[in-house]
Amino acid sequence: RKRVLIVNCFFDDSRLPARRTTKFPQAMGPVFLAGAFATELCEVRLYNEVDSGPLSDAAAFEWADMLVLTGLTNTFDRMLHLTAYARTKKPSVIVVAGGPTIRALPLLAQRYFDYCCLGDIEELREVVDDAWGKEFVAEQMLPRYDLAYWMRRMGYAETTRYCNFRCSFCSLTGEGHGYQTYPLDYMRSQIVALGRRKHVLFIDNNFYGSDRGHFLARMDLIAEMREEGYLQNWGALVTSD
Repeated sequence: RKRVLIVNCFFDDSRLPARRTTKFPQAMGPVFLAGAFATELCEVRLYNEVDSGPLSDAAAFEWADMLVLTGLTNTFDRMLHLTAYARTKKPSVIVVAGGPTIRALPLLAQRYFDYCCLGDIEELREVVDDAWGKEFVAEQMLPRYDLAYWMRRMGYAETTRYCNFRCSFCSLTGEGHGYQTYPLDYMRSQIVALGRRKHVLFIDNNFYGSDRGHFLARMDLIAEMREEGYLQNWGALVTSD
C-alpha cells in the first residue's frame, strides 16, 4: 500500500510552537484532499499544524511515500521547511503542493515541489494517476472525516465553492473564479459521512451566494436531514455589510 501524509501547513504569528485547538473554524483542506486516494491501496494520514503545532515527527517524514501540502497564502515558507525535512529523511518522497499560496507563486513553486496544483482539490486525483496509476485513485472523492482527529464537537461540510463578490482586498476572489454550487447529492453525502452530529457548520465562503433557487433547495435539504436526525444545530459563513 502507498503511504500518504497530508499536512495543513501553518506557522503561528507568535513564532512559537503554539497549538490553536480552539480555533473556529478549523482547516478542512486535508480532509477533502484525502478523498482522492483509493482506501484499499493507500494508507492516508493527516496532520493539521493549526491544531497540533509544527510537525516535527521524524518518523512521519520517513514513513510517507507522498507528502501533500496545503495551507493559506502565507504558508509558502513553511511548505519549503516540510519539503526539506521530508527529502532529507526519504529522498524518494513525492511532494505535492497546492492551495492559494501555490496559485500565487506558480513559477517559484515549480522549483521546489514535484507537483504544483493550481486548480481545485480534484486536481489531486490527476496527480495520483500520473504518479502511481488509476488504481490508486478513489472512484468518488468524499471527505475523509474519519481521519480528522481535530474535528471534535463541530462537524464541517461545504455546499458551494468560491464567492460571488469581487472584493479588492480578497486573495480568494482575486483569483477570478466564479461562484459555484455543488449538487445536492454531494451535499447529502457529506452530511451522511459526518455521521449523526449535534453541531454542523457549513464552511462555504458565502453560504447564500447568488443562486437563490439553490439556496432554498439547500435549506430544504438541511431541514430534511435535520428531521432524519443527522444534525440538530447548524450554522454557516455568510457575508455582512
